[in-house]
Order: sequence, then structure tokens, then C-alpha cells
Amino acid sequence: MAKLTLEVEEDYDFELVGICSHAKDYRLSWEINNVLEFDLEKGENYEINIKGDNQSYSFFSFIDDENHLEYYLINNRCSKGVLIPEEKKSDYFLLIRGIRRGEEKEELINKIGEIKNVLTTYEVEVDQLKSKSNLLF
Repeated sequence: MAKLTLEVEEDYDFELVGICSHAKDYRLSWEINNVLEFDLEKGENYEINIKGDNQSYSFFSFIDDENHLEYYLINNRCSKGVLIPEEKKSDYFLLIRGIRRGEEKEELINKIGEIKNVLTTYEVEVDQLKSKSNLLF
């Protein structure tokens, strides 16, 4: 009997903003909520098994039904390692699902960068990340 192989192509239909900040996750979430008029709420930690080791990262979410957008603030660090090793300089990621125009994304990045506790923000090229599958949930 012939052996069938199922190939699944992952869909990386999100944008990613790297955030460098020494602020605690709840503080950064609060600041982003104030500046961007979001309603990021703490959810259960994002659990992932990386190289046989269970790791847990803080996770906040905001679903903007009016604009059909989803925002997720994810910590890049936990006591056992880094979620995205290629982006060790980032402390957090803002993952955005949905379609945003380029100038809206730039405005969002600039507003987050103006937060007192944020050192820098930048757009991360998802296609260039080797460990981008760690961001699929």
C-alpha cells in the first residue's frame, strides 16, 4: 500500500513589532492601553515546548471587532529562555493579526516608542525568523 504524506504549510498572516522595555509586563500593557486606547487584558500564559523544555510567557490580548484586528502582547523572555532567539534584544512583541495600512502601522510603532518606559520599537520581518513557528497559537 502506498504511503501518503500530508504537508501542511503554516500561515504567518500577522505582523510583529519588537519592543525593548525594562518595564514589567502589566505596566507596559497599561501604558499601551492608555496611549493606543486599547483594552489589552491578561490571559493565561502562552505555554510552548521548545527543545523538550516547557516554557511559559506572559500574554495579553485585545480583539478590535470594529476594525477586524487582533493584538497580542507577548513577553519574549521567561526564566527558561527566549521565545524568539533571533530577536534576543526584544523584551516584548506586539503581534497584530488583520490588515493594517502601512502608515497606520508606522503610527502605532511611533506611539509605542514614545512611551516613557519603552527604549525602542521596530518592525520585525516575520519571514526572516527561523523560529516564527513559536508564534503560532
